[in-house]
Amino acid sequence: MQIPQVLSNTKITTEEAESIATGAFSVLAADEERLWRFFGLTGLRPDTIREAAASPGFLGAVLDHVASDEDLLLAVAEAMSTKPERIMEARHMLSPSDFE
Repeated sequence: MQIPQVLSNTKITTEEAESIATGAFSVLAADEERLWRFFGLTGLRPDTIREAAASPGFLGAVLDHVASDEDLLLAVAEAMSTKPERIMEARHMLSPSDFE
């Protein structure tokens, strides 16, 4: 599984934000403990994740989860070879109402 690298310093696009969120979920999914913590905190289960992933707010929720734990944010940023700030920009793009 290849995780997208995000190294841009330009304003984030929706497509890039979605790519970052997808990469962040891939990082979570690659670590059983992190994935089960995500499931526990979101109420999702292995049998509901596919349906949830198709919903409009899923990618924003992934980044909300990552942003809620600084250690996780830093680990995801490192795994994706990007800056934590870029992940936070993606979060803002995908969950703008949380910041207004």
